[in-house]
Amino acid sequence: MDKKIVGLNAGKVWQALNEVKEISIPELARKLNLSVESTALAIGWLARENKVCIQRINGLIEVYGEDRCSFSFG
Repeated sequence: MDKKIVGLNAGKVWQALNEVKEISIPELARKLNLSVESTALAIGWLARENKVCIQRINGLIEVYGEDRCSFSFG
């Protein structure tokens, strides 16, 4: 997949996360009318830029905007 497309999809994901705050990847893909693969690639792009947090909850991968991330060590 072309990097430009992944970047454009990352922008769509970023905007959607600002609206909903947390969402699973399949839900987000449906909301944006993207494939789960394209959505996951876009989330990976944002994760690399420290813009999102990713967490598994009840078997689903949930995505959060950076403002909702909390880190703890130990």
